[in-house]
Amino acid sequence: MNYFEVIKAALDALVDGICRHRSLSRQQAMRMAAAHLQTMSAEWFSGDKPNIVYGDPLCRFAYLYCHTGVNANLCEVSIRDSAQVADLIERRLDDAGELKVCAFGGGPGTELLALSKHLCNTRRGRPQGDINFTLLDLVPEWAESWNALESNIKECLRDQFGERRNWPFTISKTFQPYDMTRIEQYANLGQLFRHDLYVLNYVLSEIFTDQDAFARLVARMAQEAPAGAMFLIVDRDQPRVVAWARELLAAAGLNEVQFTQTNSNMDLDERRTTLMEYEREINHRPRLTWRGAFWIVGVKP
Repeated sequence: MNYFEVIKAALDALVDGICRHRSLSRQQAMRMAAAHLQTMSAEWFSGDKPNIVYGDPLCRFAYLYCHTGVNANLCEVSIRDSAQVADLIERRLDDAGELKVCAFGGGPGTELLALSKHLCNTRRGRPQGDINFTLLDLVPEWAESWNALESNIKECLRDQFGERRNWPFTISKTFQPYDMTRIEQYANLGQLFRHDLYVLNYVLSEIFTDQDAFARLVARMAQEAPAGAMFLIVDRDQPRVVAWARELLAAAGLNEVQFTQTNSNMDLDERRTTLMEYEREINHRPRLTWRGAFWIVGVKP
């Protein structure tokens, strides 16, 4: 499985519909996507809560093109390089035949991409398991790109493994539009969101307000999670983000078992030339590196 190949297929499936929806030529749409990328970069490093219009389909398209591959690769690295997380995944699939994953603010399906590639590399010839995936995000429109990515992940599985019975895993998904700062939205949150692995991938750096409410959500999920469940936080290596990550885990009664800081680049099997058509049109390269990132793992005793 190759991130850029899956992403290109998703972009191809989305672009014409976006142009029709916005009554734009493809050239106009690509110029607007480029403008969104410039705005994203400025907002993320402004020092305030980022104001990014994910409700705009061209903004989501631009994010999918530029940032999804590298963020998925970083998430995959955090999974495979954390012995505790990798072992949890293997044990759940081997013992129960199912892994329940909850992605906070997962946007286009970054975590699904990361976990899928990890399992394609580690589960070949092993009993088939089911990935029960719940995606929480305030922007319900992300479901479009999430579905496009999922569809193309399945195409990759067919190409690589043949008939469905030979796949190393299957995917069951739930897309749940959810404001992660409003815990009162559900009366029985624990029953609804009880999982084995909780992933917060570039979530904390985008939540600058209502931190107390988000902390209550994490604590409630940790309270209802089964023993041994893990919370994996991946984000920018900024002092206040790192400090908040550690505060969240401690306040939720989770034991920190790994903390890693990283500066690196995407795996060598990933080639940005796969997206060259879009690179020429948008006049902006997809990201290939992460500078100043970290991941931290908390486990429920």
